[in-house]
Order: sequence, then C-alpha cells, then structure tokens
Amino acid sequence: AITDAALATRIRAVRRALGDDAAQQAYIRTYPKRGFQFVAPVRDANSAIRLPRLKALALVAVFALALFGAWFVLRPPGADGGTVGRPSVAVLRFDNLGEGAGDRSFADGLTEDLTAHLSRYKELFVISAGTVFAYGDGALRPLDASREFGVSYVARGSVRRDGGRIRVTSELIEIATGHTLWAERYDRALTDIFTVQDDISRSIAGTLVPQILKDGGQRATRVPTADMGAWELYLEARLRQGRYSRADQSEAVRLARRAVAKDPGFAAAHSLMARALGTLFFFGWTEEPGDTMAEARAAARRAIALDDSDPQAYAALGYIQRFAGQAEPAIANLERAVALNPNDARIRLELAHTLDWFRLQERALPQIELAIRLSPRDPLIQNMYFYKGHILFHLGRHDDALAAARQLGSVASSATWRVFHHLLRAANLAQIDRAEDAAAAIADALAVNPSLSLSVMRAQFEKSRNHPENRRAWLAALERAGLPQ
Repeated sequence: AITDAALATRIRAVRRALGDDAAQQAYIRTYPKRGFQFVAPVRDANSAIRLPRLKALALVAVFALALFGAWFVLRPPGADGGTVGRPSVAVLRFDNLGEGAGDRSFADGLTEDLTAHLSRYKELFVISAGTVFAYGDGALRPLDASREFGVSYVARGSVRRDGGRIRVTSELIEIATGHTLWAERYDRALTDIFTVQDDISRSIAGTLVPQILKDGGQRATRVPTADMGAWELYLEARLRQGRYSRADQSEAVRLARRAVAKDPGFAAAHSLMARALGTLFFFGWTEEPGDTMAEARAAARRAIALDDSDPQAYAALGYIQRFAGQAEPAIANLERAVALNPNDARIRLELAHTLDWFRLQERALPQIELAIRLSPRDPLIQNMYFYKGHILFHLGRHDDALAAARQLGSVASSATWRVFHHLLRAANLAQIDRAEDAAAAIADALAVNPSLSLSVMRAQFEKSRNHPENRRAWLAALERAGLPQ
C-alpha cells in the first residue's frame, strides 16, 4: 500500500528535481485533502526545440501523479481517516498583547482550549494545538499554515488581560479566497473567559458547518471552574505535564493538587493530576508505586464523576488501566475519549499505544496514522513514529516499519529516542535477514547507551503488563540482531 507519508516524500522529490517547492508550486500544485495537479505548460513533442531533461522530469512527475491516482482509487475504505468532506481548520497561536507575568501562558491556554472545543465537532478536521505551538510564538501566517497542514481554514486572534477584564479578537479566514468569514471582538470580565471560548468555537464551527448552528446550545461546554486562581494553577500544571521529566511531572501533580484544593469540583484538574501521577508510575519516578497508582485511579474516577463529558478524564483512566493490564476497560475508556473528541491526536496516540500494548495491532495502526495526520509537528511526534514502527513490526510489515524508524531518526531529540530509533531499525532489519545492517544498528544504539542489554530490557518488561507475545517477539528480534545478553 502507498501511504500518505510515502506519497508526500515522492512529490517532494519530484519538486526538487524540477526546481520547484511547496511555496512556489510552479509545476505541481497541491489541493488540500484532494490531491495534486501538474500545472506547468507542456511543449508539443514535435516542437523544433527539444528539452530532453525537462521532458524526462515531466515524465517523472506524471508517473508520481499516476501513482497518487492509483493510491486514491485503490486505497482501502477509511484510509483517509474519515476526513474527506470535512472542513479542515487550524487555530493559530493567539497573539499575546499583555505584558504581565503569565500572560503568554494565558494566551496559549486560550489557543489550546479553543482547539479542544473545535475538536469535539466530528464534522470538522482540526489540527492539534501541539503542532501549531511547535512553530513558536507568532511564526505562522495563515497561508503558511495552509501549506504546512493542508487545511482550508485558519482561525487566529489576540488576547489582552487588563485587571479584571479580558479583551479578545478572533477571526476565521478562508485560505482559497483570503476572505474573513467571521470575526468578533469581546470585552468581558475575566471570569467570562469560558463563555468567550465557547462562543468563538461554536461560531467558527457553525460558519463552516451551518447544521451545527441549528443544534443550538446543546454542545456548549461546561464552565470548568469559577475560581480564576484555580484556573491559573491548572494552566501552569498543564504546561508542566507536557514535559517528560520527573521534576516536571511532580510539579504538575503539586500544582493540580493546589487547584483542586481551591476548587474541589474542578474536573479537568483532577484528570490532569491523574495523568501526571500515571506518568510518574510508568517511568518509575515514584518511591511508592502502589500508592501513586491508587491516587491516580481515584483522581481519574473523580474527574469522570464531576464531568462525564470530559474526554481527558476518560483518557486518563484508560491510560492508568493500561498499566494495570486491564485491557477491556482501558480500551473502552480511550474509545469513549475519542468519541468525545475525535480530533485529539494525543488521545488517539494513547488508544493506538494501548491497542498495541494488548496485541491488537490491526486496530492500532489506523489510530496512530490519524494521530500523525492530526498533529504532524506535535512535541510527541517521536512517540507517534516509534509506536507506528512498533505496530508495523508486529504486523510483519518490516519495510514500512523501517520507514517509520527513519522518520523517528529525523526528529529524535534526545539520547532515549535515538536509542529507540536504532533499536527499531535493528529489530526490523533482523527480521528481513539484513544481519550486517542489523548489527550496525545495534552498535549505534550501544554507542548512545553502552549499558543497554537484553537483561536490562527484560527487567523493564517484567514491570509492565504488556502482552507477553509482544515482549517475546521484540526481544527475540533484538537478540537476533546482536543485542548482548
């Protein structure tokens, strides 16, 4: 099968050969969510002036586009992740016009929450906030966003806090025409921020899919907390929980506990605390794993009891149940989270990881592929590429798994992920009888982490409830590749 990633790679190669790129699109034009078209003028073959090289390159381009046509016609149902026909939108990072401490995180919180609100509309395809944030502060223009993410619409705006008031501007732009389809200004009390978020998200969704407006207020989200101090603590905790270190996860727990102390009914703070506690347990960053797990489970259940429409609460509980080896409830809770927010890339990542964990790789693969499409520059893209490669390894699709390993290698930003990149290569190379290359990949992994061994990995696996056949197949491949005992 020809994957989206493989097709994109071929198109980029053809553009490079022609001296073209995604910005100019002089030879090959991209139509987001639809396809590609060769648009350069074509010279008559009988012309007196012959340009053999250009003709050859044009043939390459035609071949690549024919390849796309074959993929589009022959792809299996659902290969597009169910996005065809849905308006695609990205919420750009809101400009911070304030100068006070915490104003940037407040503006980012607004961006992230608006994205989450829009993501709940199954009629839309929404790019993850994590991918947008990867471009830094104010680095993306609407046209850039369209080219990077393949979206047809972009929402953007600004926010300023001034004492007890908040001023927000927002607009929705149609990329094809450059027209502003909707715009609004808000000057409200700070405590009205959640009403403003809900109004913006429903206005954008209703502009793109008019039927949504006919649903009235049925989809309005709950006000998460009336205590703005608790909200500020939650925003800081959410920022810390997105960083994978013991210190940051511990600080996320501390901040979430303070938020819950201020407002015991703050469901999102409970679910965030549950996830941070689960992460501390998973990485062995706790002296009392049993107590940590019990507190995490209780926090997740409390979040659901407080707000049974919160996808993050179900995702947190499923995340924790995976570590306990509870396959059916873990999968059920994560699928419930996906149903509540079908555009959340990280929830789909968790579902894919959990399905893979319990050896359900056929179900896991479309989830991880859609997670990557939803958030191609997510801070967790390394996790996504690794799990995609791991899933493909267990499906016996070793060439595709090696492609995922190459993608992981291109973004690996730490020693840990470089090791995973080399191990993913080694395991798959060993399975296709490329012994010399597999041994070289093991040598690369040992160069990064000399203490790596089969016994170390077995010890790590014994602490998990991962499917035993997953462990056996993975360790056997690494042993075959030459990882020392």
